[in-house]
Amino acid sequence: MKLLFTLIFLFGSTQYINKDITRKVISDDDYNYTFYVSNKNTSSYQDFKEYHWYKSGKIHSSFGGGDGQILHGHYNKTYRDNGIAEQGGFYYGLKNDTWRNWYENGKIKNISNWQKGFLSGTYNEFTESGVLLVSGKYKNNKKHGRWISHNTNDTLYFKKGEKVIKEAAEEEIEDDKKKGIIVKTKDFFKDIFRKKTPEEKEKAKKEKEIRKQKKEIDKRKELVKKKEASKKNTRKKQ
Repeated sequence: MKLLFTLIFLFGSTQYINKDITRKVISDDDYNYTFYVSNKNTSSYQDFKEYHWYKSGKIHSSFGGGDGQILHGHYNKTYRDNGIAEQGGFYYGLKNDTWRNWYENGKIKNISNWQKGFLSGTYNEFTESGVLLVSGKYKNNKKHGRWISHNTNDTLYFKKGEKVIKEAAEEEIEDDKKKGIIVKTKDFFKDIFRKKTPEEKEKAKKEKEIRKQKKEIDKRKELVKKKEASKKNTRKKQ
């Protein structure tokens, strides 16, 4: 089990909520922490996930499990001098649901979504003045879909954590367009999740029929070419 980091606390208090959950309040030179730990013994861990646990006045983080009381429930971290710093939740040691971080000036720093230890869902990052800097999505702890750097207007596309080229992104977008959830824009692509109108459905149906007819014509042309080529080869042999 690999230890990632340890937070050392100077002050602390314990409050038992019930036989399964205990509330902890601790502090260090920079922050105050309020969180909950599970009093249950947890033996089911996954090696590739990062767990957070509490022992001997310290919070630890490691992959593959924990060696203390597993964090479970609401987590709140505040600056000693001024306001909230971080807020989120744990599910038996794993980050879960929506997490938010703030700058010392009170402006939101980033918003991430977690599902039992994996980044999953939308992610937004902001400047200290509150301007959106980066936005995108995660799927199973990997970047997936469109990521935008708003200060440079750059757009990148990812699939399962791997950057994909424009053509590959276009193919995926086209598939989504057929499902009626994305439309193309001059910027490249713009995600607009909506249902198609009856007019759009009818238009798409006609376009599909035209494409089908074109394929049939191209196929017949190809057959004709093959037959002509076959006849020429037969004449040469004679």
